Amino acid sequence: MTTANIDLTAVKCTPGELTLSWQNSTYSVYNALWLRDNDPANRDPDTGQRRISLLDLPREPRLQAAESDPPGHITLRWEDGATSVFSLLWLRAFDHSLHTGARPTRMPWMGQPSESFAACDYAEWVANPASRRDWLYYAGRDGLAFLRNVPTEDSAVLRVAAQIGFVREANYGRIFDVLTVANPCHLAGTGSPYRDPVPGFQLLHCLSAADGESTFVDGMAVAERLRAQDPDAFSVLCQVPILFRSHGADVDLVAERTMLDVDTEGQLRAICYNDRAIAPLPLKGLRLKKYYPAYRQLAELLREPARLVVHPWQPGDLALFDNTRILHGCAASLDSRLQGCYVDADGVYSSLAVLSRSGR
Repeated sequence: MTTANIDLTAVKCTPGELTLSWQNSTYSVYNALWLRDNDPANRDPDTGQRRISLLDLPREPRLQAAESDPPGHITLRWEDGATSVFSLLWLRAFDHSLHTGARPTRMPWMGQPSESFAACDYAEWVANPASRRDWLYYAGRDGLAFLRNVPTEDSAVLRVAAQIGFVREANYGRIFDVLTVANPCHLAGTGSPYRDPVPGFQLLHCLSAADGESTFVDGMAVAERLRAQDPDAFSVLCQVPILFRSHGADVDLVAERTMLDVDTEGQLRAICYNDRAIAPLPLKGLRLKKYYPAYRQLAELLREPARLVVHPWQPGDLALFDNTRILHGCAASLDSRLQGCYVDADGVYSSLAVLSRSGR
């Protein structure tokens, strides 16, 4: 008998829904139309993609009976004569998951030593898929992770990127050299908010270092602090779109977006903050008067010293960070050299899902 059969304690079936009770006193409710839509017989077994259209389904399918058979499965019988067989493990896993594959829940943080974040030696990372999986998980959870001893060769950052996602090519190519300054470190912001869509993750690789360092701040934690401190200011930054722009002789990139982006449930999805890339605010009157104080509050929170993570660069270091969440700034002598590239978030999380699914 499978674990799923042991866990299942009761089955209740009505024409409109199925209720499964589990051994730990929890239960799951599944809508009849949702079950008919997700019948495994109508999904490709390898990709999970539909083989039918919604229009091929009855408008209101009605359940007739449900029985926990064969072992580890539940068989549903429909009033129109159809039969569906579901894996109990799949049904329970779906109900208890975040429905986003292997994406970890993002955890906010305050300033701490950079050694507190996930770090892995490059040779181990390449040779061991389990180490790569764990590293990607923590990169998704914390928004920041490091590799050590990456070969200090030109374009090595692209070899790392190829293992974890799809490189986002930009007007300057697939790779860029980071311009560093000898002044004290400052917080530049999230990268490329003038691009549409914003690149999901950024990689930075240190080829040479001379007193160089980078700072990182968790913009998600700051946004949640603003929400608690001044809900009205938070709402202004979520609701009022502004322009971000980068232009020169050969390029003119403009994107309109809110500084804070939330999903339909009010959960923070992204922060777009970059003082240098904000175009003149296209606001007037009361909206402008409300926007500047909210913008200032966010800026002040982002620059609180207690929120900074400072990472002194060593040749061979590489950082991966969530570009929709983590703000980054750097300072170095003119002898330091960092190379970077962007990868899209879907590729990062696809790699994590595949590594997690395979159990490697």
